Amino acid sequence: MFRTACITGALAVVLATLPVLAQDTQFKDVPPDHWAASAVKEVVAKGIMQGFPDGTFRGNQPVTRYELAVTLARFMRQVEESLKDLKARTPRVSIPVPVKPQHWAFKDLQFLVSHGYVGEESPLLRDLSRPVDPDTVSAVLAQAMIGLVDRYTISPEDLEVPEAGPPYRMD
Repeated sequence: MFRTACITGALAVVLATLPVLAQDTQFKDVPPDHWAASAVKEVVAKGIMQGFPDGTFRGNQPVTRYELAVTLARFMRQVEESLKDLKARTPRVSIPVPVKPQHWAFKDLQFLVSHGYVGEESPLLRDLSRPVDPDTVSAVLAQAMIGLVDRYTISPEDLEVPEAGPPYRMD
């Protein structure tokens, strides 16, 4: 329930604007009449979350920080794809990722760090195998949204202001 309530619930606000991938998955542990079935189907269809190899979703199982990081990275990639027509500013980030490149979550952690969605103080970079709590989910999502705004907000230096031309005549 924590997985579904915190992650899919928090992400649902933005998900409605993202493109849907063609994927239809029914999990053994998510009956069609389950209160979260449509949200689970949506995040899976959009490629943000996956089930487990045994065909379960395990929505009642606590989420680790690794799982949250991978889910958040997939989500932020979807958001970036929807914003692809906007010019993104490249953040100046030099935070080491706390796992080796061979680790299954390395690529997604690296993406979050290099794009400025996870800062040095992020709980995602500490105790990664530990389950997350609602406060951590809130903090991580807020930090990612701030990073998104920073990445896609036009700075005054980026504005192209035309030079003043001759005054208009109103005859």
